[in-house]
Amino acid sequence: MYYYYLRPPERLALAAMRARRSGVRVLFLEGPPGTGKTSLGYYLAQQLGGKVVYYLCHPWTTDEELFVGVDVGAVAAGVERPADAYRPGALLRAVELSHSGPAVLILDELDKAPPRVDALLLDFLQEGRVHGPKGEEYRGRLDALFVMVTTNGVRPLSEPLMRRGMRVRLDFLPPNVEADILRHRTGAPTGAIRLTVRMANVIRRRGETTPSLQEMICLLEDLEVAGGPEDVEVLLRGWLVKTPADWRALTEEMKNPAAALWGEWQRGRKGEHGSP
Repeated sequence: MYYYYLRPPERLALAAMRARRSGVRVLFLEGPPGTGKTSLGYYLAQQLGGKVVYYLCHPWTTDEELFVGVDVGAVAAGVERPADAYRPGALLRAVELSHSGPAVLILDELDKAPPRVDALLLDFLQEGRVHGPKGEEYRGRLDALFVMVTTNGVRPLSEPLMRRGMRVRLDFLPPNVEADILRHRTGAPTGAIRLTVRMANVIRRRGETTPSLQEMICLLEDLEVAGGPEDVEVLLRGWLVKTPADWRALTEEMKNPAAALWGEWQRGRKGEHGSP
């Protein structure tokens, strides 16, 4: 079971998305990295009993990757039919899947793709339509085609594109909710969980990066193999801290973050097993 904590705006947006009667069901998810934008797409697919097509955008995203491209490997091996020389892009894969059940297309970090990609998506997000290399047309089932577009704000998306769907901003969960999720996911000591959440929020506010809930989960899981504060510092730098400014923010907030976390971990583990 894929666990996801739905905030009220997300709950409303998903309900509206599923109830929509016309066009492709499109949702634009805005907010900093690590707030669960991509995870929301996987959660929706689970709730629908559908399949996910995931595409991570990048500065060199092309129409071939989105629509239909040449399968270089197949061409090199030799193809008997011209149609075999092509491979479906992310949009076409979603269109094809929609004919056998719900299909959730996640276009992740669209703001990293060139602005021209916005124009390439307009017809698809309106009509669920994809054109092949020879002008052939493929149409998805509009009642089964769901699109999640995420953006971290690297560049503004075009206004015509944004008119194609509802926009929702995701921010980090409240600390008590993050702590509750970490408790269920890791079973770590309560003190260590609370301190991990505090550290992540210090970095988010005063550092340069935004540690995610998944990074906190990994940190707490890896603490099982730590043998002392030195190991904890390595784990902190490996999961939550990504820049010198992040570490500086932590050390300005607490004198020795690694020792503090190790102390909470040790106290919690002794409490579980009884004092010696």
